[in-house]
Amino acid sequence: MVCRLSVVAAIGLVLSAGLFVGCTRPSPSSETAPAPITAPAYLTADVWDDGQAEVAFYRVERTRDQYGRANAQQFVAGTYLVKHRFSPTDMTKVTDGTGVSSFKYALFYELESGSYQYKRNWVVNARQKDLRPFKQSFTSFDWCSNLYRELAFPPGGPVEVRTRSDDYGNRRASFSQRPNTYPPAQLPLLIRGLDFGATDTLSFSVPVADSSAHVSARAVRAGGETVETGAGAYDTDRIVVRYEAPVPSPIAEESDTTEIYWRGTGPERLLVQMRAGEGRYRMALVEHLRTPYWEENLWPRLARIEERP
Repeated sequence: MVCRLSVVAAIGLVLSAGLFVGCTRPSPSSETAPAPITAPAYLTADVWDDGQAEVAFYRVERTRDQYGRANAQQFVAGTYLVKHRFSPTDMTKVTDGTGVSSFKYALFYELESGSYQYKRNWVVNARQKDLRPFKQSFTSFDWCSNLYRELAFPPGGPVEVRTRSDDYGNRRASFSQRPNTYPPAQLPLLIRGLDFGATDTLSFSVPVADSSAHVSARAVRAGGETVETGAGAYDTDRIVVRYEAPVPSPIAEESDTTEIYWRGTGPERLLVQMRAGEGRYRMALVEHLRTPYWEENLWPRLARIEERP
């Protein structure tokens, strides 16, 4: 007989195993794994093997500021996406040929607000073949404080939460991992990697580290559309994401319960545009290029971006 035990019952099993003779917990191999939601052919395509990074810039507009107050703001956010080797054990990039082939995705911007100047940067490392998350880190500095937050997803262990700050408190915690879970800063990359070949609706969840909760989400491919941006016109797939509750947002502090993404139909599936369902925030592509930015100064190659984010 196989018994599915609650957390309380599992604790009781450890303390009083004799009370549960005849009941066994299912082995990991007997658990039904969720269907994959990403497209391996896209994620492992030759386009990522050219020794360069994708660098893209977006115009961000939002109607609320970092304090949640009604205050219109505009700024340019930069992103890059590059392939490298990453060690899930040490939670860092490696250059000795070990580790796992992974994507590194970053989103960064500078924001001026009153007396304050904010510099923010989100970095995500995820396994290339399926976008399984390894690590999300966030750094921010302003006049008040330096701040660092981290979500680590070690294989076979709980999600690890770390926060270090001068003014905003320090924290260390952990909570259980769930299948098909992706941290908030990884969502733009996840949307590009979703596989709608067999279905128009895919489900996943987003961890909220402050509460150790998981918010369920559904992504629906809602048809094609040509989108005009500062970088030109793009044929896109329109993807609508609905969350059971708001989740943290790199560009909006907190998301709406609906977001709409437009990803290009070309081989790179470039993120062209996104906006909140209620229009509270949006971002649109301004310019992009492929570059080995660690070897060349990319800024003279840009035609529409004048100030560095």
